[in-house]
Amino acid sequence: MYIHEMIHETKTLRQQMNPANEAYFGEMVMYIRSGSSSLTEAKGEEVLLGLARQIIKNQDKGITAPELFGPDAAAYCEKLVDDVNMRKPRSTKDKIKYYTMIPWVALTWVFFIYMITGFFSKWFGGELEYTLISSASLLLIAALSIVLIELVTRFLGPGTRKNEPEPTSSSPRKFDPKTFATYIALAVGLVAVGMLLGRIMPSFTVSPWDSLIIFVVGLAGQIFIFGRRTKS
Repeated sequence: MYIHEMIHETKTLRQQMNPANEAYFGEMVMYIRSGSSSLTEAKGEEVLLGLARQIIKNQDKGITAPELFGPDAAAYCEKLVDDVNMRKPRSTKDKIKYYTMIPWVALTWVFFIYMITGFFSKWFGGELEYTLISSASLLLIAALSIVLIELVTRFLGPGTRKNEPEPTSSSPRKFDPKTFATYIALAVGLVAVGMLLGRIMPSFTVSPWDSLIIFVVGLAGQIFIFGRRTKS
């Protein structure tokens, strides 16, 4: 959809809002279209159109914009802009897809490593090497991959500095020692749980060919399931 089409639809939806919702949405428009936002014009209009659609949809159900997004429109928009810049999901459906994709990708490439190491001995004149894999270790890798991605996006992802007149998407986020320590503690806790589960959960043996099949299936899932963009 072109920018002028999004602006036109947003204007039409805004005219359908009651006075309270229209005033609230006006604060959102002011934030997104002003220098307070680091979004491009096209992405900003796409975001505003999505917000307007949500307001109208919930207005028909008797839910006001403050009830939907919170009392502070600017604060909500600030968080929304950060999430959009980091491509973090907003809807429940997108969150499920996002947090399923992370361990899926991690485990896909783990089996790629198993495949390569398994074939190495054969390539150098030995016998095909089989790998004993603990199911607990796979669960641990899946959980730690989510923690790692959250840690990276929170501290290395783009952010908005309130004191900058013209924030950019490359502005680093403010370092929060407490939050960082929480993630590290969570990772250590997961490792401890993984070690305990390793004693009771079964292990299984895979050949390099098994790892190759799992890798191909995982890669296909990355491309055809998670690689598709969700339509606005």
